[in-house]
Amino acid sequence: MGRYVNKAKKAAIFGGTFNPPHIGHFLLAKDVMKKYLLDKIIFVPSFLPPHKNGSEVVDAFHREEMVKRLISGEPSFLISDYEIKRKTLSYTIDTVKFFMSEFPGTEFYFLTGSDAFYDINSWKDSEQLLKLLKFIIYPRRDFPKEKVLKAVNGAEKMLWTGNSLINISSSDIRKRIRAGENMREETGQSVWEYIEEKGLYR
Repeated sequence: MGRYVNKAKKAAIFGGTFNPPHIGHFLLAKDVMKKYLLDKIIFVPSFLPPHKNGSEVVDAFHREEMVKRLISGEPSFLISDYEIKRKTLSYTIDTVKFFMSEFPGTEFYFLTGSDAFYDINSWKDSEQLLKLLKFIIYPRRDFPKEKVLKAVNGAEKMLWTGNSLINISSSDIRKRIRAGENMREETGQSVWEYIEEKGLYR
């Protein structure tokens, strides 16, 4: 991955559980890349995120493989196993510092949902994090831009996507898989085949 990031002047770190990754993640990344003229987007699956209930999170190996399948064929999208290899709680500040030190010639952004950014003050070293880079925020259900702007100091200085392209959440997908629904359209063919093959989220 290194040589590809070294060539990037502007890149976004797209951190998340990706449990599972779905077509909304892919479309969002495409939209953000075009809107903000980014060279690369780096998907960083978390090992065990501190704000999630770990009981529903499938093994990191599966989530990494599904992300690989989701972004396969898109050369501007990369995947990093940095957080997975650490095998510890995933804190954004540590991930951001890692990429900035590894690739000093690249200007980094961090891509996240408005629901997560709403709680930014609870993140580890959030004040330092907000000084290190700008966030690109996409609106999520129940957390419109206006609500976040009122609650979070500095939110107006961040970059925002105009519309939410993720109209379905990973939790909705898991719930519908348990109910026996076919989610090929939502996850994409390759990811769905993997979910079926491994019997995930049953």
